[in-house]
Amino acid sequence: MPALTSGPRQAELRRTPEGVVLQLGLTDGRVYFERPVASLLTCSTGRPWQPCPMPETDGWWISRRPSEHRAGCRSGPVAVELRLSFDDADRLNLEVRWRNTGRRRLADLAVGLLLDLGRVKDSQLTMPGLIYNDNPSADPTRAVPRVGPAPGGGFVAEEDRLPIPGVNLEWREGRERRWLSLLSRPQVRRSPDGQVRYGSLGVLRQEGPVIASLSGVLMFDGKQDIRYVSKAETAVTEDGYLTLRPGETYTQQLVLDWGPQEVRGHAFRHLVHTARDLFADPGSDGLGIDELIALKTVALDNRWYKSGTVAGYTKFSEIPGNGPEKPLHFLYGWTGQALKLAWCDAQIGFTSRDRLRIDRCRAAVDFYLAGSSTPTPGLRHNSYQVTTRRWISFRAGNRPMISSRAYGETITDLVDIIMLFRRYDEPVPPSWLDALEEAVTFLRGAPDGTFPIGWRLDGTPAATTVSAAGIPCVLAALKASDVLDEPVLLSEATTWLSRYYDQHARTFDRPFARSTLDAACEDKEAGMYYFMAAYELFRRTADPLHSAWCEVAADWLLTWVYVWSPEQDAGTPLHSAGFNAVGWPAVSVQNHHLDVFFPTFELLAFGLATDRPEYVAAARTTLHALTRGIATSGGDWNFPLPGEQGEAVFQTHWQRRGHTNTWNPSWVIAVPLANALHIQSLSADA
Repeated sequence: MPALTSGPRQAELRRTPEGVVLQLGLTDGRVYFERPVASLLTCSTGRPWQPCPMPETDGWWISRRPSEHRAGCRSGPVAVELRLSFDDADRLNLEVRWRNTGRRRLADLAVGLLLDLGRVKDSQLTMPGLIYNDNPSADPTRAVPRVGPAPGGGFVAEEDRLPIPGVNLEWREGRERRWLSLLSRPQVRRSPDGQVRYGSLGVLRQEGPVIASLSGVLMFDGKQDIRYVSKAETAVTEDGYLTLRPGETYTQQLVLDWGPQEVRGHAFRHLVHTARDLFADPGSDGLGIDELIALKTVALDNRWYKSGTVAGYTKFSEIPGNGPEKPLHFLYGWTGQALKLAWCDAQIGFTSRDRLRIDRCRAAVDFYLAGSSTPTPGLRHNSYQVTTRRWISFRAGNRPMISSRAYGETITDLVDIIMLFRRYDEPVPPSWLDALEEAVTFLRGAPDGTFPIGWRLDGTPAATTVSAAGIPCVLAALKASDVLDEPVLLSEATTWLSRYYDQHARTFDRPFARSTLDAACEDKEAGMYYFMAAYELFRRTADPLHSAWCEVAADWLLTWVYVWSPEQDAGTPLHSAGFNAVGWPAVSVQNHHLDVFFPTFELLAFGLATDRPEYVAAARTTLHALTRGIATSGGDWNFPLPGEQGEAVFQTHWQRRGHTNTWNPSWVIAVPLANALHIQSLSADA
């Protein structure tokens, strides 16, 4: 009986003198993987678990049919069976069944598949939301997921920690680049007390990378039974071990995908596309756009503050019980987004003909521009302390630092407000345009067209770390080129963005990183601002190159977005609310929770402009998903005010699985509201 074939792929289980072998390849004869099956299976008893091949078996049986190959063996009381078959999309389904054939209960088991690819060259590894080329930008002094060096390194996490439950490896074989993905169809195990358990996925470092799909046991920094539990924190765990009663079977449902790779470093995109085809959960319907806007507007109004000439939107609410008590302040950019709130207020004001809202926006902008200057022209403070009436900035190395990410966001918001006012023939003060020109002049002083993580008050870089933190400054310049009618600025900003492409996206040797100020590592928001800038550029040029920049950034962003919904423990708030994680993005390789920071509007608009239905569907799924968790009335989600929403949703064993928090910085109002208002305008224009 011949090998299994589907499209360009070929796979088989076959008997050899060395035993049963698994081979994966292409129909043209190229072999991608070939190993004895016995070396791929692990069955460990006792604690800590050991990632070693199954003990000696009683012999193998094999069955080869035209559409399915099977093989199996026994090792003591444990029988294992493998089943191979292709689906209609040329992907290989691999089912592994582990059965207790004995008369006694088997406890403290760790079983699974160890896909050892040997000493591959020039490899890149992606574990969505957790590991990107082993996280080269992550602070080496912090505990964050890493596979680490050989031998002895490794990281294995719960499947519910991965937005896409899979691992992708890219490597070079001779002059050809290749890739292989392993995905799991997670199988939930619920105990009598309602607790939920899933299998685990990861990579061990032996002679080369070993992709591991296991029954739930964990590893961190090469040490078994260690779980990553909070920001740069780990803890010993006894969780993850399997118990099989007599006659009971544990089944792993896996999918293998492989092929040649044209662009170095971009193989992760195959994982994204496969996963979005494989997982069909449409996610939650959520709230409608109009309801979202109405609720978030209530929260927006609660953040408005004015006393004399002081005007703005507070980062935290003054309502007692609305989360922990915090000092009253305005934060521009990052977790504050004070000017984005001003844009939202004016947008609602113009469409509803509410003069008060337009005037509030004007007062907030005037206050910011009048008082935020530093000794360096064009550089402005990031925060205003209402209580002490002081303008301040972030701190790094115990000295003030203007965050390039937060400053770029704020100047972008200023440009958006100017464009909004012009659209509705509302007078724009000359001081606003002067401030914008001054900011652009400062940004043009960057020596190589990329920006540091931040600047000291004298305009010198606060650090020389390579990062994507300053990409919002490019976004601001792209938008300002229209407002200031400067084609030269558009050309300059295009050059700046191309340098960030070379630095991060050309090969992903150093993926997007260090945009989130509290997490020095690879993070979603770093790639988010690259995508937003690339979209703004494409909108102006319609250049296929710029469309390609958008596509690769969009696919990288989608590695952070859940395509499946892990079940939650009975009795937890998320379980009681019927929470569905599909469409929700994770945050960073340090912070393993969900939040609503995502370029929903830009992804939708790009998908519509380029006739890419997969991006349109992804954006719409996320748009609806992110409305879950918004308080629709007082007391909902532990908020006394409608429209409020917690910053974090804990979908996995990071802090409080099954819960949300009540930490409610104003960005949680600004970003979803701005997305919704833009999408509302997009629909109206259509």
